[in-house]
Amino acid sequence: MRLPSWMTWYKKPEYRDIRAYGDEVISGKRSMSPAGRASCSIPGRLRLERILENKTCSPMSLYDFYMYLKYIEFSAENLEFYMWFKNYEAAYAKGLVAMDEKNYGSMDNVSESSSGESSLKQNNNNNNNTNGITTVDEDDEEDPEIARETLDRISRLISVDALCSSKSGCARPVNPVILQANKSDSVVELAKPGPVTRSELDTVIDLFLVPGAEKELNIPPTLRQQAIADLHVSSHPAALRPVADHIYGLLRNCSHRNFVRLGVGNGTFETICVATMLGIVCTIAGFIVIFARGFAPYRGAHTRWETFAAWPLWWLGVSLILSGLRGSCFFLLLFSRRQPLPWERFDDSNSKLTSASNPVIRLLSRLMIFDRKMRVKEKHLRRLQQKIVAQSLLGGALFATSGVLLFIFLPMWQEGV
Repeated sequence: MRLPSWMTWYKKPEYRDIRAYGDEVISGKRSMSPAGRASCSIPGRLRLERILENKTCSPMSLYDFYMYLKYIEFSAENLEFYMWFKNYEAAYAKGLVAMDEKNYGSMDNVSESSSGESSLKQNNNNNNNTNGITTVDEDDEEDPEIARETLDRISRLISVDALCSSKSGCARPVNPVILQANKSDSVVELAKPGPVTRSELDTVIDLFLVPGAEKELNIPPTLRQQAIADLHVSSHPAALRPVADHIYGLLRNCSHRNFVRLGVGNGTFETICVATMLGIVCTIAGFIVIFARGFAPYRGAHTRWETFAAWPLWWLGVSLILSGLRGSCFFLLLFSRRQPLPWERFDDSNSKLTSASNPVIRLLSRLMIFDRKMRVKEKHLRRLQQKIVAQSLLGGALFATSGVLLFIFLPMWQEGV
């Protein structure tokens, strides 16, 4: 029998190192397994598919996910490549890339292919008439402008303009594969994807697939070699689909769960530590009240009903502790507010952490009472945080009640009353 979601105790996903995980997959120590039980801790409305489709709001939006990968996990190339591939796949399906698949069915295995990574560019001209993709002149293939245009296309797929606004709520669900921000308006519009040239495909290979590339993907060598060999004889998206599937597995099994783990938390490390310490102090104070009433000025001086004086302290203390153990500040949860998350403290224009220069001011600014608070726009995240509040309050009430029932029957109170 499956319990309702509100009765299921939330436990934040365990952290998983994406590089260690990827290396273990490449070495064969483990398979690209699903997220397992950790997926049960992630609500369905916050799953990776919805984030990639830009159906979530801040702080769980597609742009937030990208900023997390860029500044916290340092694996933004995975999302950049995957979003470009989905755009390329959509362009191919819309006929913006010529659908010549006659070479793809006869592609050789990488072990049988005589094509290598080093010969990729010198074979471009020979493949221009058979690869089924829009061609460019030889003089333009080495133009660095093409690389800049490719990176610009990728950046438009993960744009800050796709975030929901505070006035209109969540942005209308759109397909980020063909998403482009209209700079003159505040509304995000759908734009027709432009033609994809062979030079752009070669740029993506140089950026993501070639060993030692600027944004080299952490994929098995055989998968890398097979993809490059396949792209010599065809430009069909299926040549890159195994690579995209591998990257998607890394995003789902590592990056996404780590992103949700941090995103559910609504306070800085300092704030959560202060709130948790306050909870510990309240819990200890509850025990002090019990023993003070039970033994001062002497044992039996007070009635057993004074045990309930510790109930509020235990209830509040344990509620704070339970919230802190799940990475959240209880007081911020009550009002659906949050502090800036780690990736939101970076300015993407200069890639520097925005903070004060004075260490004391910087430390104080990260505490809840001094730091700016923002509203949680993603409604499904708010529901999860409300669930954490309710469970923390219930856990605190159960602990406080159990403590009262334990001490009320001890022979330390006035008899006959």
